[in-house]
Amino acid sequence: MPVPYNSSKWALHKYYSRSSNLRNYLPPTAILSKKTLSSFLSRYSSVYIKPDREHTGTGIIRAWKKGGRYSFVKVKGKEKYSRSVIGLYKRIRQSNGSGRHIIQKTIPLAKVNGRRFDIRVMMMRNASGNWEYAAMLAKVAGKGSIISNVRRGGGYALKVESALAHSLSKKKSAEVKQRLIRLGYQISNHFNHFKSRSQLGIDFAVDESGRIYLIEVNHEFPSHVLFLRLKDKSYFHNIRRLARAYKKRK
Repeated sequence: MPVPYNSSKWALHKYYSRSSNLRNYLPPTAILSKKTLSSFLSRYSSVYIKPDREHTGTGIIRAWKKGGRYSFVKVKGKEKYSRSVIGLYKRIRQSNGSGRHIIQKTIPLAKVNGRRFDIRVMMMRNASGNWEYAAMLAKVAGKGSIISNVRRGGGYALKVESALAHSLSKKKSAEVKQRLIRLGYQISNHFNHFKSRSQLGIDFAVDESGRIYLIEVNHEFPSHVLFLRLKDKSYFHNIRRLARAYKKRK
């Protein structure tokens, strides 16, 4: 079965869609076109548009319909408008170019003091070459930012328990954490035939009811230093410990 071996968001989405265990965690996604933009905005209150091969929040656009016109924001900027879907599509292309983009339904993310956050789960190969859960944190969006990337969006990192406490009970938060770890193992094992990949940074969204969505799997050098932004440095040290152990094994 052909599988992706690159940084394409669309290829990875299709790949994980083949798993009956994982497809239910994927938000509705398609390749951006005039047709899909019109279809998604007629079905969903808001959508995200992402360059297929860009990372770190580069070029991400949020678009929605309100009061008879279409609005969009790119990364962290002023709201712009269009009176039609065709006009909106042209403005998106003018802003981001003609390369392939994906379009996704906006997930109603849980919030910390009014700011959306998502969760990064780090999975690492250990000294035995097996996948092992290493760490997780919440990435809280910066003021006025539509993305959770900490550096580009001006946000900050927070322990997952602290972030989830704003919308979920302590018991529910603990259940969500355990489900995220289990999903981390499922996703890593689904990725297992990529023997050269030794670490995955898996981005999940959690809504205010505790429902989990798989947003993206970063398999090309996911950031370790992101975890240095936490006051508790044990998460970072565990990631580095596993990285060293795997490197020595080789």
